[in-house]
Amino acid sequence: MVDGRLDADVVAELERVIAELSVPVCLDLAGLKSADEAGLGILRALLAHGVDVTGASPYFRLLLELEKPDQARKPRSGQGRL
Repeated sequence: MVDGRLDADVVAELERVIAELSVPVCLDLAGLKSADEAGLGILRALLAHGVDVTGASPYFRLLLELEKPDQARKPRSGQGRL
């Protein structure tokens, strides 16, 4: 689980931990509050290498391109009308 802030100070630790694992990796991002460019960069690199991600907020899903803006939730019927 990635919790709190993912910044340049912890990227090396995350890389080290994942490199030591010999099983498929799935990162739970439910506790991720913020990430700087280094943090987003490592997440993107891990995704490109087959690491799965769960629990990402809609904001982080967009930043990590796990969903496109046009796939974002649309208002339910009757909502969003004036």
